[in-house]
Amino acid sequence: MQLASFKEYSRPAIFIALMGNNLAILSGIAVGKIFNLDFLSSLFVGVVFSLTALPVGIRILMDLGKMDTSIGKIIVTSAVIDDIFSIVFLAIVLSITEGGSKSPDAGFILVTIIKIGIFLLIVNYINKLLTMKGGLQAHYIKLFFSRLTKESQFFAVLIIGIFTAYLGGLLGITSIIGIFYAGILIKNITIGEEAYSNAYNVVSSITFGLFSPIFFVYLGLLLDISSIFDHISPFSTQNLQQGIFLLTAILFAMVGKSGGAFIGGILANVKLKDAVAVGIGLNARGLMGLVISGIGLKYGLIDMKVYTMLVAMCIITTFITPYGLKRILK
Repeated sequence: MQLASFKEYSRPAIFIALMGNNLAILSGIAVGKIFNLDFLSSLFVGVVFSLTALPVGIRILMDLGKMDTSIGKIIVTSAVIDDIFSIVFLAIVLSITEGGSKSPDAGFILVTIIKIGIFLLIVNYINKLLTMKGGLQAHYIKLFFSRLTKESQFFAVLIIGIFTAYLGGLLGITSIIGIFYAGILIKNITIGEEAYSNAYNVVSSITFGLFSPIFFVYLGLLLDISSIFDHISPFSTQNLQQGIFLLTAILFAMVGKSGGAFIGGILANVKLKDAVAVGIGLNARGLMGLVISGIGLKYGLIDMKVYTMLVAMCIITTFITPYGLKRILK
């Protein structure tokens, strides 16, 4: 997440991200209220609704040659800020869950938010310290990494990730969120071009060669359609209720996210056509949505019925977004 080249568009992007994120979360809470989910489950559904699949938008913008245009940069910057907000909300939900409370009071939520704020401030301070121009620490860190072998460079990066995860856990935030922010600290300007490239290649190889296929098989194994849909009686009451739940939730997810981003664009004085494009571009949930949905199922925040809905929503919005964005930008 590197916003340095998108500072020019940060003002409209913040409006868009805030509106898209908040309305999507409210849509998730509304779905939970309608279908009698508890508070934390509803909030978690809202978090998944609020996510944006940045790679989907980037791929479409690149295909259309719109990546370096103002609307392209607004969409990308909004998506990055949007996911930062979503991760913070996810940290709050998981922290509350680990605290063992299904109906937390205002004090507990406030303390959780303060802890997350402290964690983000620490990460931001370390980031500034590492990227300070002419700073001795940056020089010595680069020198240290340059004298390591490729394997040792990867191990050092892994240690940074584990330390940040531990720091997150120490402050009451799940290690999943902590290790996510470790990526912000590890850049080519902090550890050097060669070390960064070596570490990135190793992480990429392990991820796409080993963990990613296993993870998707695991997500597929979790999805038990037979426990939700009655395949013997296709028109049963159970199937009808589940179908209504799926359609309602997906509609709320799309309207909440796209509608919120569109309103944010209008408030930021973005052209009407561009505001529509932003609303469509931020609607895909993609891989990010699938990953977070799996985390929710693991933590017991959602049951199989809700998990199935979230998986369907992620897939449908990811397929719809390229078609809609190409139509509006051509």
